[in-house]
Amino acid sequence: MRDVLAGEAMLRRMEWTMVVLLAAATAGTWFIYSGRAALGVFLGGAIVTVSFQVLKWQLKRAFRGAVTLPSKSGLFVTYYLRLIGTFFVVFLVMYFGWADPIAFLTGLSIVVASIFMVGGLEFLVLLAKKGES
Repeated sequence: MRDVLAGEAMLRRMEWTMVVLLAAATAGTWFIYSGRAALGVFLGGAIVTVSFQVLKWQLKRAFRGAVTLPSKSGLFVTYYLRLIGTFFVVFLVMYFGWADPIAFLTGLSIVVASIFMVGGLEFLVLLAKKGES
């Protein structure tokens, strides 16, 4: 049985899982429902994935190579600017009706689904390793 993944490896696995889930959900929605619903899934997934990548970039920039801890106010300001920007893009998509609301919500949950999938897999690995001992 393999070892538990380190932080960076787990993050990369989660990013790949996001991409695969987004592609599979978009294609599946296109074949099962419609192009408009598939656009909703894709837009939701793309927005939340970009927001996640920006958050990752912000945190790496703040904590990597820092001799001292970054200021709390700077972290909060950049965090909330990213969050407000994400809310604004979600508002634009919903206001102009570019996507089906249910499909859009499904796309927005892609990151959460990938976190649960990768976390569940790591939990199963931990249980299997405990059983081997």
